[in-house]
Amino acid sequence: MKTFTKILFIPIFVFLSGCGVSHQLRSQQAQHFQPVRIAILRGVGEFTLQVKGPYQVLNFDSKETLGQEKFLKAKKVVPTKDGIQIGEKHYLKDKIKISPQKEASVYINNRRFRGEIDIIKNVNNHLLVVNVIDLENYIKGVLYHEISDRWPLEAIKAQAIAARTYALYSMQNSKSPFYDVRSDIYSQVYGGRTSEKYRTNIAVERTAGLVLVYRDKILPAFYHATCAGHTENVAALWDNNLPPLRGVVCNFCKKSPHYSWKKNMRLKDIQDKLNEKGYAFGRITHMQVLDRNPSGRITTIKITTDDDKQTIVSGKEFRDIVGPNVIRSNNYVIDMKGYYVDFLGRGWGHGVGLCQWGAYFMSREGYSYDEILSFYYPGARIVDCYEKHKRLDL
Repeated sequence: MKTFTKILFIPIFVFLSGCGVSHQLRSQQAQHFQPVRIAILRGVGEFTLQVKGPYQVLNFDSKETLGQEKFLKAKKVVPTKDGIQIGEKHYLKDKIKISPQKEASVYINNRRFRGEIDIIKNVNNHLLVVNVIDLENYIKGVLYHEISDRWPLEAIKAQAIAARTYALYSMQNSKSPFYDVRSDIYSQVYGGRTSEKYRTNIAVERTAGLVLVYRDKILPAFYHATCAGHTENVAALWDNNLPPLRGVVCNFCKKSPHYSWKKNMRLKDIQDKLNEKGYAFGRITHMQVLDRNPSGRITTIKITTDDDKQTIVSGKEFRDIVGPNVIRSNNYVIDMKGYYVDFLGRGWGHGVGLCQWGAYFMSREGYSYDEILSFYYPGARIVDCYEKHKRLDL
C-alpha cells in the first residue's frame, strides 16, 4: 500500500482498536437501539398482507392488543370509512400495528419483511405502510440494491457503513411523524428480507454499528455510482459545506461501465418536460452550457427558443426535470443536432461522497474498507454508534 495511505489511516486504526466490541455483541446492541421506520408503501388504496406464523394486531398509539392470530393467509388490506379492514376483519382504528411473534414472517405484496408493520390511514382514505425494524436488518435489506453482492467484500463493507450512516442521518432529519426513510431512490432502495444476500449480510454483520462522523456528528454520507474523475462538492447541490464532502480527485473509477455515456433526445421532449414543471418554453432551438464548477459539472445552461427568448436553467434543476437516469450526471457536453440533441457525459449520480465504482477498484487494489471511506470522506472518523450513541445524540 502507498506510504500516504498508511500515514492517513493511523488515527482510525487506533480509534477502532479501542472499541473492543465483537460483531455479535454489536448486533445484539442493535436490538436495543432506536429502530428505523421505512415507508414501503405510500398513498395506496390497497395491498396484500400475509403472516406466516403467530402475530398480534395492536393499537398503534396505546399498543393495546386488538387481536391475536396463529397465521394469516394472503388477504387484501383496504381503508374503510371508520377504520382499516384486513380480509374479513374490520378494525375501528385509523392506525394499527402488525407485530409478528417468535420467528413469524410478514409479507407485503409477496415481499418478505422482518420486524413490525404499521398501517396508517390518511385523511385522503389511502394507506401508508411502514416497516419498523432494527438498524442492522434495515441495512441488510438495502445493501443488495445499492451494490453488487459479487463485489470484493471490502467495497461492500465500505458501502454498508455509508448506508448505515446515511440512515442515521435521515432518522435525525426526518420530517414525517410516521417514518424516517422511504424505500426508494429518494432515500435508499430497500427491499426487506427478500433482498438479503449472503455476502452483503456478511458485510453488514462485520461492520455492525460502525458509522462515519465529523466532529462527533453523524455525517450525511452521500454516495453515487461513478464520479468520473472528481467527486462533487456538496455545497454545489445542497445547503451544506462539510469538509469531508467538498470533493476529491478520483483516478480509481476510470474503468467503470458508467464512466462515459451518451443520450440522444428530441428538443420537443425536453421542452415538454420543462413546461410540465412550470416553464413556458416555445420551440427550443439551441442549448448551451454557460458555466461549470471546479469538479467539471454544469452549473447553468442557456436555452434559446424560436422567438429568440433566452432562459437560464441550473444544471441541477435541468437534470432533475429531464430525469436523473436520462441525464446520468451533470458532467456532459451538449451537441446540437437540429431538432435533436446529444448529451455526451461522464459518470452516474450526483457525485457527492463515496464513488461506488471507485470503491470497487480500490478494493481490487488491496485497499481496506476504512481506507476507502477515508479517501472519499477525508477528515471523517469511523465510530461505533452503539457505544457512542449518548455522545452522538442518537
